[in-house]
Amino acid sequence: MKVAVIGTGYVGLVTAAILADFGNQVVGVDIDEEKIKTLQKGQTPFYEPGLSDLLLRNQGARRLIFTIDYSQAIPPAEVIFICVGTPSNERGEADLNYVFSAAKSLAPFLTEKAVVVIKSTVPPGTHLEVKKIIDKLTEVKYYLASVPEFLREGSALEDTLRPDRVIIGTDNKYAQKVLLDLHRPINGKRILTDVVSAQLIKYAANSFLASKISYANEIARLCDVYGADVMQVMEGVGEDKRIGKAFLHPGIGYGGSCFPKDVKAILAFAKKKEVELAVIAGAHRTNTTQVNYFIEKIKKHLGNLQNKKIGVLGLAFKGNTDDIRQSRALVLIKKLLEEKAEVYAYDPLAATSVKKFFPELRINYASNWQQVAKQAEALIIATEWNEFKELDLEELKRISQVKYIFDGRNILNPAKVKLAGFHYVGLGR
Repeated sequence: MKVAVIGTGYVGLVTAAILADFGNQVVGVDIDEEKIKTLQKGQTPFYEPGLSDLLLRNQGARRLIFTIDYSQAIPPAEVIFICVGTPSNERGEADLNYVFSAAKSLAPFLTEKAVVVIKSTVPPGTHLEVKKIIDKLTEVKYYLASVPEFLREGSALEDTLRPDRVIIGTDNKYAQKVLLDLHRPINGKRILTDVVSAQLIKYAANSFLASKISYANEIARLCDVYGADVMQVMEGVGEDKRIGKAFLHPGIGYGGSCFPKDVKAILAFAKKKEVELAVIAGAHRTNTTQVNYFIEKIKKHLGNLQNKKIGVLGLAFKGNTDDIRQSRALVLIKKLLEEKAEVYAYDPLAATSVKKFFPELRINYASNWQQVAKQAEALIIATEWNEFKELDLEELKRISQVKYIFDGRNILNPAKVKLAGFHYVGLGR
């Protein structure tokens, strides 16, 4: 099948590479000339395990090309995916300008019976605005659909190939058949819905998972005052099949490109319809205050943080990615700097991005955790990288003056940390 993918960001590039690997002819199109030049050289603009090899293989087989030219990408395409960003605006709403711009750009080049699929995360009913834009620019008969993505950064290829479900939202049988055929190589239950329901499923899923994280963090606060162990509590809760273990891991909060903006967006479009979402609003509030809560725990042990040398392990919003969007580690660092602390930091992948996008942050960057430890009086784990989970405590003791380890992701064994001669401070432990 011939496919066009508009937007070569995280979702677009993964989608294009996977569909090309299934044998489809895929054209990725983007207005960012530098990004397209990078992709044409076979280089990925961000880190995702396995994606670089997939990209090179399909470019070599001539199943995947990249261009800035809509007139090259759209006319041959039977299916066109809109995979552009929908960031939050100042009111917390989804900014749909990129979606509308993509619709305007593709419309003049549409051919008969093309299926236009909104894969971007958009508020319910957005497709009606997209239809108005396209209809002003073409008289060609086409079909609209929504196929939301549920990718986790760091495991995007696996999530695409073996998802729990594939949501296909369309009001047209022809479009439904085309999309079922296109997704045939992909595992997972098929859920066929109308377009609005498909769009709302994405928001409902993400806000529920965000709520589970905030719930775990609230229970951690309760464990702190009662002396319970939140990891044991969450294990007991998560073994209930009605609840499940996933996303019940306490820490300094959720970040990334999806949960923060999607939670704010669902609250914003619910408010427009005068619908109160108290549970989701509470989850957002807890996440917003979790770093402050952790900072206060640190201050209880270290006192005034002014001129204290604090080491921070992790800058990315989660392990196994270089994505720093809405990273709670960076929120934490900003708070430390506001307290006049001296910050030393290391991340396996994300330091380059932090330097580029946040040059104002007065961070002393290191090339490994040992360099951080040698300078620090206390150590904070802010991202759950595997190398931090397996921190060599004996080496840490030998090379540093660190006395406190503040585990912002609850990934260390408190007993082992204490046995090695450190003071351990986690969340709800």
